[in-house]
Amino acid sequence: MACSEMRFDDPAWRATPLQTSWRVFTSLVRKRVPRLRQPSVPYGPDSRIYADLATPLGLQLYRYRPRDLDVELARRLLSLGDTFVDGGANIGLFSIAAARRVGPSGKVVAFEPGRAVRLRLIKNLALNDLAQIEVRPFALWSSAGEAPFRIFDDAGAGLNHLSPSPGESGAVELVTLITLDSALSSSDRRRLTLIKLDLEGAEHAALQGSVDTLREAEPDLIVEVEPRHLERMGSSDQEVVSFLRTRRYDLFEPTVEEHGEITLRPLRDISAKGSGSPNIFATTKPDRVLGRGVKILSR
Repeated sequence: MACSEMRFDDPAWRATPLQTSWRVFTSLVRKRVPRLRQPSVPYGPDSRIYADLATPLGLQLYRYRPRDLDVELARRLLSLGDTFVDGGANIGLFSIAAARRVGPSGKVVAFEPGRAVRLRLIKNLALNDLAQIEVRPFALWSSAGEAPFRIFDDAGAGLNHLSPSPGESGAVELVTLITLDSALSSSDRRRLTLIKLDLEGAEHAALQGSVDTLREAEPDLIVEVEPRHLERMGSSDQEVVSFLRTRRYDLFEPTVEEHGEITLRPLRDISAKGSGSPNIFATTKPDRVLGRGVKILSR
């Protein structure tokens, strides 16, 4: 195994060196034994998740107990009774954290079109006994229909995407496309506080299918903006930015200060965005964000 796979720069080595060393060692053993390959590990302050040690994400969760900046931001922005939309839910990192925050009186609507990943998502929800999460097997898009969806093996499942290209590895499934406007009920929109979109390039199309929802609910947004993925779908980071700003959204780059505080840095030029997380944060209501304890560095 290459040293880079070990992530020796991870903060866990400094914070808990003995525990991290032990988890790295045991992960090398467990990943080779099928019945030991998917242990449940602590996730956040009050949840657990199955870490598939055959995947890079599973190894990271098991070995280093990472703190995800964008998941932490979502936790801060949600309150009891809120509705959260998780577009591209994968195995449920955002959905589980959000469900704990919104509580039994709230709701999480999780969209995950890939069948194998969706089954792992459902398994993680059952592990945490979270009935307030509604899993929907659809891909968010600008219009309804059907489309081919590229499915990679377990190690690359986070890169599953629409518009598969010739010559790519993996299989292809036919998935149902849906707009967020048609997927959410009026009661969902009334309580909608936050939408997260991580769709491997389909973010712009999903936003186009959410025009009524954005106008009525004015939710905050956490959106992946990865130029290469967007280009594959016939869009660009500039088009995403233009779409949001036309609808009065202010854009920010989530950051972590030296002392660990999550902050939002105004993002005036998408090309000047840092090389960390590919996600941006967008809001029409900075005062609401401040009221939930998230610091905006300058306005």
